[in-house]
Amino acid sequence: MKFSFTGRHMEIGKALTSRAEEVCVTLAEKYGDEFIDVSIVMKKETYLFQCDISAKTKNGSAYHVTNESDDPTASFLGTIQKLDQQMRKKKKMSCRSSCKSRSVEFNEYDNSLAGEKDAPMIIAEILEDLPLLSVSDASRKLDENKGVFIFENISNNAVNVVYKRCDGNIGWIDYKIRGWYII
Repeated sequence: MKFSFTGRHMEIGKALTSRAEEVCVTLAEKYGDEFIDVSIVMKKETYLFQCDISAKTKNGSAYHVTNESDDPTASFLGTIQKLDQQMRKKKKMSCRSSCKSRSVEFNEYDNSLAGEKDAPMIIAEILEDLPLLSVSDASRKLDENKGVFIFENISNNAVNVVYKRCDGNIGWIDYKIRGWYII
């Protein structure tokens, strides 16, 4: 991650710089992303401190937030709070757009776990259109938040699944070959 924290008409201490870098890494991990470039500029104008953060992520998102306060630390924390709100909103919007492409049916009659205390509801998701992809392209589309991606394999036209394994690798299930592979 390329990280810079500069001050205009003031000097930025090492403690605030290291804290800012730590907070940015934590924030990116919270939303399952990674910052490529973060630029923080703190300006002092008369009695106010203005903090600007510009950030770019690996997912292609770009953020720019600004906050003013009479205290430099409060200005920075307010800006981080606004960045957190923008990232949360962007993640909610991407979840909503991915859910619109699927039809979801609720079937409570077939739920054998329904009698158990705190049993999760079983939800059937019907995929209307499977993308035609190679295994490597499908593994790139695998979203860490979902953990599973279903696609039609371009090489044999079979329904395949790639998924995130517990050991950090990507698993691949090819139903025609009936084998399990680790990429």
